Amino acid sequence: MRRTRTALRGAAAALTAAGAVTVPLAAATPAHAGTGQVAYQCQIFGTKFDYNATVTVTAPASAKVGDEVTVEADFSDLPGVAPLPVNKWTTSGSLTVSGAQSGSVSIAVPERVGPIPAYGAVPIGKATGKLTLTTPGEVKLAPAALSILADAGAQATIACTPKSAPGPLAAIDVATGGPGVSVAPGTIHQGGAITLTGAGWEPGAVDVALCDSNGTECKAEDLTDVSASVGADGKLTGSATIAEEAAPGARTIVVTQGAVSKSVALTVTEKTPPPTGQCADKPVGQCGEQKINLTVNGGPLTMSQQPGEVDLTPITLNGTEQTATGDLRQVEVVDARGGSTGWSLTGTLTDFSSAAGTKISAGNLSWTPACTAGPGASAVTPGSAGPLDDTTAATLCSAPDGAGQIVGGTYTAGAALNLKVPPATGAGQYTAILTLTLS
Repeated sequence: MRRTRTALRGAAAALTAAGAVTVPLAAATPAHAGTGQVAYQCQIFGTKFDYNATVTVTAPASAKVGDEVTVEADFSDLPGVAPLPVNKWTTSGSLTVSGAQSGSVSIAVPERVGPIPAYGAVPIGKATGKLTLTTPGEVKLAPAALSILADAGAQATIACTPKSAPGPLAAIDVATGGPGVSVAPGTIHQGGAITLTGAGWEPGAVDVALCDSNGTECKAEDLTDVSASVGADGKLTGSATIAEEAAPGARTIVVTQGAVSKSVALTVTEKTPPPTGQCADKPVGQCGEQKINLTVNGGPLTMSQQPGEVDLTPITLNGTEQTATGDLRQVEVVDARGGSTGWSLTGTLTDFSSAAGTKISAGNLSWTPACTAGPGASAVTPGSAGPLDDTTAATLCSAPDGAGQIVGGTYTAGAALNLKVPPATGAGQYTAILTLTLS
């Protein structure tokens, strides 16, 4: 069978924030930065290695509730583990948010271009992200997981996880400000539930809508089971379900209270089909399926044979019919077509002739075919024993049509040869040509 070879993509597992993603712009004070050491354990394919990173986290020293602030994490170089030069790479990860506000925030480094030599250290650099502040008080930031998608001729993902929870390296003093809103999770499938939080609102009711990415075109039917309100402390709490029919893609949650309207970005994905097969009776989070595709390309129908000539046993004339014997050179048939059509290997033989011009008829040679199917091959049938001819083809081996089943594999064919030499035969060296045809 002709074999076809497939390339591994690795694909990077993007790390997304478990907390809020928001739109409003920030008005914050100058940045506060802290540096520390983080012991990561990283893995690329089946290989694990340590990455003792020096990380500097930078964030505004102070801001207000509702502000969207830029946070940064500057990482030291990743140890060189790639056996090939790295042409380009991108980095994504997250920072843990704790204190007055909890969750995480996504950070990323734009694509960087090498090449980095084989086993050379890979610069990570400064990863940035946006955090919406929802609660007054001290909000702390600590390094969390990291993922590097490297291109070294083929893509590979390096996933790094802290061996223990790092301590905060930066903090933001969040003061009460204008209203703010956040949504969790930031990415949700059709039919999934979201929660809303926020601060700085007036006590009472609010309206919640799912709109397009610009926050303008809103459809009431895109959200169901909406429940949202503001308590006496100005904190917003709420929940809603994304409708099964809601359009997937980049969307916006818009919260309105009187003349005040705030929005937060939300990504809606297509709903994952319910578990099937062996996962049908198991919890969604504990069993998953992956569809694996394979393309099988059909190949040719071919034959080959052992090199050399067939030498029959010599005979000595004694006035009676003599018999010369021998064996056909082994023939190999490969059927790699991947279909249900059979094949036939046949032979024709010329008369035996000598340099002196004397002949022995082709019909004096008989064969007894033998055929063997290789491992996993479909059935093969040897032809009938009998004489050969110079015009009518005799079957050496054949594989019948599959009748709905696939025919194919590797086969060997041969035959025992038996030549009757008449008493009145001229002495000399005789030669005949056997022609084998595969069709």
